[in-house]
Amino acid sequence: MLIAWLVFLFVKGSLASNSTALVSWQLEGNGRSTWDILWPCLTTIFACTWTILHFNVWPRNMSSRQVWLSQLRTGIIAILAPELIFWVAAQQGTTVKRLRKACNAAQKERDSAVAEPRLWLSKHTTPLEKAQDLPHIDLHPVNTEWSLPQCFCIVSNGLAIQTQDEWIYTVQFMEMKAFIQAGIFHCSDFRDQDIDDRAKADPFAKGFAILQSTWLLCNIIARWAANLPVSPIELSTVAYVVCGVLVYAAHWHKPKNMSTPIKIYLRYTRATLPAEVHRLTESRPTGWVHLRARVKHEGWLLVIWKTIKMPVFVVHGERALAAEEAAQNYLKVGPLEPILFNFICTFVASLFCAIHIPA
Repeated sequence: MLIAWLVFLFVKGSLASNSTALVSWQLEGNGRSTWDILWPCLTTIFACTWTILHFNVWPRNMSSRQVWLSQLRTGIIAILAPELIFWVAAQQGTTVKRLRKACNAAQKERDSAVAEPRLWLSKHTTPLEKAQDLPHIDLHPVNTEWSLPQCFCIVSNGLAIQTQDEWIYTVQFMEMKAFIQAGIFHCSDFRDQDIDDRAKADPFAKGFAILQSTWLLCNIIARWAANLPVSPIELSTVAYVVCGVLVYAAHWHKPKNMSTPIKIYLRYTRATLPAEVHRLTESRPTGWVHLRARVKHEGWLLVIWKTIKMPVFVVHGERALAAEEAAQNYLKVGPLEPILFNFICTFVASLFCAIHIPA
């Protein structure tokens, strides 16, 4: 609250000399019309809120109607409370960084246990070395570290396995350690380019949002410098731009709107998976879906009701228990990380609210 009041006093002091009486809708004249104020603000708000949304991969058995309504609901939340979008993005970003560290540790342990990838490379390069009388070198180096885009893809439900009997299982991030140690996944199984190929990044929309936001901020700063009045909606738009920049930073490596996950094809059936992997997957049967399963088409009223009941930012049920177990045993955090994370989120929310106070 102290931060909010400090920002409020700063903004109020800057606007004290520019306070004017409320007026009705203004047409074009010698000054700015109401439409000249509304149009750049509304376009900036729409551009910032729409381009910052990076949806997770939707379940395979979810209908297109429910997907569309869920996206619409998230868009409305981004307009009404963009600080919540930043809170989710920051939380996901910290989870991804811890996941990357844990995956690299598990991958290193797995490679050292089975002499991979050195053994695989040696078998393929030895004949060529003998023919050319070369010292032992890795002619085809394999990636041995997980990248941030790969971990973002995992956290976004963008990685799945497909068994020989055509069952598909979407992997959760807290299950990655067991999958890596069992040899199911290797960081070289899919590349960042494969993720970019499935993502629906729109450089034009992001470029428009950046240019529009920059132009609006320059216009507002110029009016402050010239001691001209700034409307409340312009101040509110500044808050949207600030939240948008922070969400961009948190989701810089996250693939945007992947429609289908990246599938890793296994030589196992669902029943013959390694013991630890089989135990994990069968403890969450909702993660399985058959390749030939049909999507159940439901009426609009039922879809709307399901969308309303669906939690937005809450992890519940078995996922909550799995997340709690992962936090204790897998993705361990230091004592200062939660404090720092809560401080940043509180500061952003306070800043957003403080800018809205004079509005």
